Amino acid sequence: MKFKSFILKLFLALLVASIFYFVADYFTVHNWNNTESLIVRVIEAGSESIIPPENEHEETYEMLQRTLVLQILSGNNANEVLSVKTVRLAGAGVDIIPGNRYLLVWDMFSDGKVQYSIADAFRVPSLIGIIIAVCSVFIALTGKRGLFALLGLAASIIVILFSLIPLIAQGWHPIPLALASVLIIATVTILCVVPYARFRLVALLGSLGGALCGFACGAVMVYVWQLIGLSGEGAALLASTLPAINMRGLLLASVLIGSIGAVLDVGISITASMSELLDYDQNIPLDRLLLAGLNVGNEVLGSMINTLILAYMGSSLPMAILISSAGVDFSGILNDPYIAQEIVQSLAGTLGLLFTIPVTAFFFVIQESLRRNHD
Repeated sequence: MKFKSFILKLFLALLVASIFYFVADYFTVHNWNNTESLIVRVIEAGSESIIPPENEHEETYEMLQRTLVLQILSGNNANEVLSVKTVRLAGAGVDIIPGNRYLLVWDMFSDGKVQYSIADAFRVPSLIGIIIAVCSVFIALTGKRGLFALLGLAASIIVILFSLIPLIAQGWHPIPLALASVLIIATVTILCVVPYARFRLVALLGSLGGALCGFACGAVMVYVWQLIGLSGEGAALLASTLPAINMRGLLLASVLIGSIGAVLDVGISITASMSELLDYDQNIPLDRLLLAGLNVGNEVLGSMINTLILAYMGSSLPMAILISSAGVDFSGILNDPYIAQEIVQSLAGTLGLLFTIPVTAFFFVIQESLRRNHD
């Protein structure tokens, strides 16, 4: 019976994802208003050939061209079929597969000549469909708890995308905004995830305490190592485009935002474990309860540190390879400001996890002590 129920839930989850896919596909294609690109379907694709350079003695990048027969899917010329010659840089761009959909862009030169190219694959509907499929399967397997967890995640994404990022872009100082965002994210997540109301304040205080301790350690490293947050092309481009943004503050804000998820995980895990022990034995000695919380935290910490460090190392891997390929030794890699920023985020996040354990356990024992004294 349970197996049939599981299959039914899985079928319904995939059905919901399919509906979202087709709805997203219809509305995206019919409301595509990007004047710089069109959604097209490739009907036929010719073979690529090398474009000979105009000056044989001048060193240039190798360019490739091919003829494509396309069906326009968006804009005023929808359903029109046309044949265009597209160009791309060798080794760049996407591989063209007939039947798939892509984004067609063009450049018009001063002599009136138009050059077409395929900018990217059109993936919006499939991206939405897969996200909905994963969320639906998650809810089907976890029930109400999973739904509340996803609601907390959605709230976090909304806070970051629609509050934190736009306000920073307008010139607000990143650190106060990051602190406010972390407070909102932690509060909403704990309200959604922690089922017992009397333990929510403990989880919130423990998580925020750990995050703030990690942030303080990160701030010390940033100022001691004289990091200004301008390492990397993205940061330099942002600073030149929006000079009002405090880049050092943005680096510290990224430390807070990057670690709050893992810190919340540890804080909630310790709170849940200690509450289970308390439910099992209402008269458990407070020192034994504190020790249990610390032990659980130490067990969780090992895997969480590994996850956090590897996540930051993975994000900085392309830059580390680029620096290494330039012939820089290990000391030079460590001294590079980009790598130093990643180390700050990794160490600050790790220290945040480390401090979360005793802070959460300490607040839990204080609350239980006050309850017993009151009773």
